[in-house]
Amino acid sequence: MSDQPTNDADEVRPPGEHAARSDPSPEQHSSPLPPLGSPVRIEHQQIGEALLTDDGRITETPQAKTIAIQALAERMRSSTPELVLASMGLAVGNDMADRLGDGRYVLVPHNEQYPSMGADVLAVDELDPANPRHAPDRVLRMDDPQADTVVRMIAVSELMGSWAYGSNNNVRVLALQEATQEEFGLTEVLEWQMDAKTRFAVDLELDYNRDALRDFVRTQYEMTQEVLAERGISEVISYRALSWSPEAGQPSWAGLDVGETFEARQRPLASWSADRQIVADWLEQRGGSGVILADLKPARDILSLPLTGMGYLGQKEWVTLPGDSVVTLDGVFSEADRTENVEQTAASSISLGAPALDVSAEEVLEAPAPPAQEHGDRWRPLTITEQLDPADPLDSKIMQILDGAEEAPEWWPQDDSGYAITQRDLDFLGINPIQVKWMLTGEAPMGMTPELYKQFGTEMLTALERDGIEPSQVDVRLKGTGAGFWSGIHKTLPREEDLVSNPDAAERLREWFGDSQDRPLRRPYDAMRRLGLESEPSDFDLDINSTAIVREAREHWRANHSDRYPGDFMGGHGYLDKQTLLGTLPELAGWASKWEEKLGRPMSLGAFESSGPFDATVLGRELSSHFKDTDWIIHRPETPMAWQTPTSRIPEHLHPGHDTQLSGPASVSDPSVTDADRSLPTTTRQESAAERPAGADRGTATEREGSTGQPGEDGRSAGVQRRLDQLRAKLEGRAPLPPVGGREGSASTERAKPPAPRDAGQRGKDTSQQRDEQRRRQDRDRGPER
Repeated sequence: MSDQPTNDADEVRPPGEHAARSDPSPEQHSSPLPPLGSPVRIEHQQIGEALLTDDGRITETPQAKTIAIQALAERMRSSTPELVLASMGLAVGNDMADRLGDGRYVLVPHNEQYPSMGADVLAVDELDPANPRHAPDRVLRMDDPQADTVVRMIAVSELMGSWAYGSNNNVRVLALQEATQEEFGLTEVLEWQMDAKTRFAVDLELDYNRDALRDFVRTQYEMTQEVLAERGISEVISYRALSWSPEAGQPSWAGLDVGETFEARQRPLASWSADRQIVADWLEQRGGSGVILADLKPARDILSLPLTGMGYLGQKEWVTLPGDSVVTLDGVFSEADRTENVEQTAASSISLGAPALDVSAEEVLEAPAPPAQEHGDRWRPLTITEQLDPADPLDSKIMQILDGAEEAPEWWPQDDSGYAITQRDLDFLGINPIQVKWMLTGEAPMGMTPELYKQFGTEMLTALERDGIEPSQVDVRLKGTGAGFWSGIHKTLPREEDLVSNPDAAERLREWFGDSQDRPLRRPYDAMRRLGLESEPSDFDLDINSTAIVREAREHWRANHSDRYPGDFMGGHGYLDKQTLLGTLPELAGWASKWEEKLGRPMSLGAFESSGPFDATVLGRELSSHFKDTDWIIHRPETPMAWQTPTSRIPEHLHPGHDTQLSGPASVSDPSVTDADRSLPTTTRQESAAERPAGADRGTATEREGSTGQPGEDGRSAGVQRRLDQLRAKLEGRAPLPPVGGREGSASTERAKPPAPRDAGQRGKDTSQQRDEQRRRQDRDRGPER
């Protein structure tokens, strides 16, 4: 066999650029493979087995995977935060990236021999001397350079796990297939039909992680080509099985005779084996109708080996690119040959779509559409009757700004194009102007009254406590239009040209603006429902940040969802699977259901680890949901029950008697917060450490001490009083406290940078031409957000 040429160093291009293989147009096969049992076939199997096992030195799958994971973690170009984001799931969360470099936290590996299998991120004061896993020589401080290496290995392991779970049966691996197609410029591939929900999820995965996924497959390819070149291997005989149920559509070549060659489109990535018997055994166990395909694969089409990345050593697999798609029909299996009572894995029963065969694969995916919901069927937003008072100086000023009698000041709600809301907008949207006032003063978000807001927050913390989550373990923030009136830069207000297929919505848009081109770039509160483009009103978008919650949810997942792909545990920028969240916290689920009914609006609950959503700005992205100084704080350990001390965005001289800070409501630096204002709810569970389930990680050792005792001030238990005193001490600058619950004292807050001030030229109203140009530019660059 001749030497296989490899790419020169100057041909290696970073992920994100078009990158093709060295020979993108391989020659067509000219003849069938040699017959079964021939010396050529036997020789190829021996060569393949030597390649897969490194001449017999590797005998176990964990050995091979450890070698591959270490090599990929070291060689991939992606930053550690990029890898963490791409591998979010049951074993990886944002704490793993956010706590790196912070000596107050440690990594506790799940398996000392194979640390890539995952690790817990714990605060130092959570370490239990009685737990052998917490021994000093078995944990790794997050400020140790080795921690970065271990985190990268865990992330790579999770990416490899998506392939091991199935080549087309989870969102991450479907995104990996498409990233491979992009990275290698593949055109003649077997496409995959997906329903709308799966298609959206795959697109979201690519929006977040396209570059890291392309880096993942490109690095494996480079390493594999180096190994093949060192061994002088130019081609290998490979085997693959395909099966289908009697009801499914069959490919056009299904009726060919054994030994015939034909062109069969393949997925961008596919597993092939060096051992035909392994493939035949799998096909017999799988059942249904199927075939064995054989191919003389050129080395240039081999993407990975068990020692360089994806591929299961136990089945003597390598993973390939499609090549020229010409294969040999090497065997046929019929339903009558099926072995009964064959055990299948959970993954083998999962289906996310179907191949786009010549027959109509859409028929396989077609399902009855849910009945369209009328706008008023369920959601009846709260009617607010209180009005602005013209005799009140602030109310009068707001009325003048809305009517255009005064220019909109800096603190007025404006989108990023500089468009400021007017009375015309509120009239169309059906919004009472007093809601805007309450939002600006921090008294209540959009869609609530100040009285309801206080009840809303108090009952939420009570529900969390009943679920076992203490106030010191959780940080709750309101995001979206409810907190700032305008949507983020990822959501653009439609224009007439966007509504050609929806004349009713276009007519409503004209009712709103007429012929005026002085329009916002972003979507204001409730705009999509008023235009008839969405059936739901604007929701209450809550970020609930708590490592304690995520730990409880992991246990719930393992007990109730062991059949699901572990990567589905967290999605997007690190938010918890919604059904898992509600199943873990039934009291919170009941609270959300009650308040949806009470306020007539959906509750969007996003649970994150205590470090919050992933900070995408470290990857150079403009759109990011990470902790910001401008966030609407509902509650956090530094600012408990923040609704009791609202911070206005309006200058003090315009609003006497209110604390002011232009950075946003509920600022941690508010100097006028009194001890009484900082009080926690009196409903805290009086539960001793001994009463908790063994091993329950619901806070730090500091929190667990003194959880019972005699009542303190205001009837609180001694445990609650002690936690309150700790929070007060921190706020008032007294003795520093240890990290609490993975959040208090977090370095993420200290490292947070305030957003850069908007350029003065952007303040006020831009021309419509400027907004149009900004809209076009940001539509190109925008990314996803929950």
